[in-house]
Amino acid sequence: MSLCETKTFYEIKCESVHSIIEFCIGVSTVSFTAIVGHDRPLTILKRALANHTLAHAYLFSGEEGIGKKMTALALAAAVNCHEPGRGGGCGTCPACRKTASGNHPDLHLLEADGDEIKIDQIREAQAVLSLKPFEGAKKILIVEGAERMNAASSNAFLKTLEEPPGDALIVLISSMPRSLLQTIRSRCQEIRFHPLPRRALAQVLARTRGLSEGDASFLAALAQGSLGRGLAMDGEREKAERNEVLAFWSRVESMGPGDALAEADALSKDRERLERLLEIGVEWLRDAVIYHITGDEDLLVHGYSRDMLGQWAERLPLPRMLANMERMGMSRNLLGRRANAQLVAENLLLELGKG
Repeated sequence: MSLCETKTFYEIKCESVHSIIEFCIGVSTVSFTAIVGHDRPLTILKRALANHTLAHAYLFSGEEGIGKKMTALALAAAVNCHEPGRGGGCGTCPACRKTASGNHPDLHLLEADGDEIKIDQIREAQAVLSLKPFEGAKKILIVEGAERMNAASSNAFLKTLEEPPGDALIVLISSMPRSLLQTIRSRCQEIRFHPLPRRALAQVLARTRGLSEGDASFLAALAQGSLGRGLAMDGEREKAERNEVLAFWSRVESMGPGDALAEADALSKDRERLERLLEIGVEWLRDAVIYHITGDEDLLVHGYSRDMLGQWAERLPLPRMLANMERMGMSRNLLGRRANAQLVAENLLLELGKG
């Protein structure tokens, strides 16, 4: 896969959401026992269920794809399960099966219609919550990407939180909780979800995708604690892209000023490619530095390329690798501040070509 075909963050995000839903439905149950990690959130929810002290509204916050929606579905299953146990929903009763398939009549999922959650969607949800549960203990509303409520829908939703129906449970899911109105956040019990440990995530990916230990560890490192991203990524495509990037940076070392300026001109016309080259370049040099200092393969993102990393670590002095990392990092920051891409690329390639 060439760099110009690299998927955008939004596309990866969408695939992550779909993958996590498929993963939830694909496992035997959407109970708490199916969730990897997140001990503290699960402890809070299990204790509230056991003591019958569930809040009327929760805010599940944390990065995309780390298990917030799966936990919300598990909570929904536990609330409406016919025979709940310590692990939440039993996973076998009709209510649990309907929750897992997304077909429970008292479970309502709300997400953005286009770029935002509109007021009409909120009004429809309010109408649903105003009704008595059809067959479960509670009506449950899960709002995914809650930060995408516009001003009108946010104000309308606030009224629901101020006067919540007694037999309703609301779960907001957000990767950007600070974007929500403070009055909304203050009326929810916020539960923070943290990225999954790399080793735990690798084990899940190996089991669910049939990957080797090395490939699972590679994807787990790239996913940065996000199960959704790990499920959506194509390992072979990621490796191919990194080989292309590595070949590019290897050529830069021997470029003369004329070739460097010509390459910089080409990169300035494809800002996305330049940003990706820098992102993976920093990632690779970070691995080379760590391998040079520690030799610990478990700390590497590119553990599958440890022989090549070893060659880089032997060929390039440590100060030079650190200097190149700093140059690339500064270039990424400049691009992030919308600096002129051609000037950034020219300066970087000329500097790297000097050695």
